[in-house]
Amino acid sequence: MLQAIEKHGPLAGITMGTARILRCNPFVRGGFDPVPEHFTIFRNPHPERYEDEIIAAKFHPDKVKSKE
Repeated sequence: MLQAIEKHGPLAGITMGTARILRCNPFVRGGFDPVPEHFTIFRNPHPERYEDEIIAAKFHPDKVKSKE
């Protein structure tokens, strides 16, 4: 939440941070969710861009380039 407040100011940052915390539950796919450059209360639309290679290969095998 602190990164959201630093990047987007107090009102938008607290709103964004609260939405991000509320998304943290067993019914939402986990993963790394960095603070976006523009304000939004929605999850990053492409979290696979920020995932570790091993995690991405397991959960998104069709989007990961194979090493051949």
